[in-house]
Parts: sequence; structure tokens; C-alpha cells
Amino acid sequence: MRLETDTQRIQQLAQQRKEANWAFRCSLKRSDLSIRSIDLKVHDLYWEVSREIDCTKCANCCKTVHPVLKPADAKRLAKHLELSVNEFRSRFLADDPAREGSVFRDQPCPFLQDNLCKVYDHRPSDCRSYPHLHKRDFVFRLTQVFLNCSVCPIVFNVYEQLKQELWRKRPR
Repeated sequence: MRLETDTQRIQQLAQQRKEANWAFRCSLKRSDLSIRSIDLKVHDLYWEVSREIDCTKCANCCKTVHPVLKPADAKRLAKHLELSVNEFRSRFLADDPAREGSVFRDQPCPFLQDNLCKVYDHRPSDCRSYPHLHKRDFVFRLTQVFLNCSVCPIVFNVYEQLKQELWRKRPR
């Protein structure tokens, strides 16, 4: 299987396949498959695809996604950077009331350098978890997965393979 890793191509394909991807999302929501069986399939595909894709060649998530930072994340990063939490917040964060936390004020991430995270061992929990495909209850997070298809090569490829393996009723 050939994996697509070019982020510009992925963005184009995600846009072209938007209606089909949304239809698949809806079919998964109504699927007679158990949540657990869908999770197991997603987890298997995630591990298979993620072994083949080097995130440091891409770093598109760090360039485009706004991770939510919890107070513990800000505290951990501030300590690592030898700043007070207030100084860290004023220099790097903006409140995002819609998302129950703070986000980095600037894009790309202020800690991204040459596609590598300068604070990797201290990065926010949202970053540690991205692209969130290892988590349980995939079907309850499909809107975010749908959006991440245009951002992350791993998500794009997992979603495409999932469509091939699970979609019984394909649009014509």
C-alpha cells in the first residue's frame, strides 16, 4: 500500500473527497459495528501507518493546529523555560473560551524549529496525544478526525484505509 505523505496533496485530496468523507463519517455513526471493533480497527491502522510516516518530515500539526493547553501544561513548560507561569502565559498563550483552555498565540508553534519540537519532553498533553487515533471511542470524535484528514498524513491515510475496509455503501 502506498501512503500519501505530501501535505499539499493531502489537503487537496481531503477537499476533493469532502462529501464522501463526511458521508463515511455519518455511516460510521450509524454502523452496526461495535464501538470497540471500530476502535480496534482504527488502532491497528494507526500503528501500521504511523510506523511508515516520520512526523519530523512533516510537522504540519505544529504549523497549523492549535493545541489546547491545560494549566498543568503551562506550568510544566514555564518551569522548563525558567519562566513564571504568568510570564509564560503572557508571552506565548491566548485564552480560548470556546475550547476550555489556552492556545499558543502564534502559528506555527513557537517551539517548532526545523520541524522539531524544542520542548518535546515538556510539550502539552494535547501535542503528546496527537493525532489522537490511539484513543478509545473513535466514533465520538469523528468531526475532529474529519478535520484532521487535511492536516495529518497519518490521519488521512488511516481514514482512507478505514473507508476501504469498512464502508459498505459507497457513493456513486
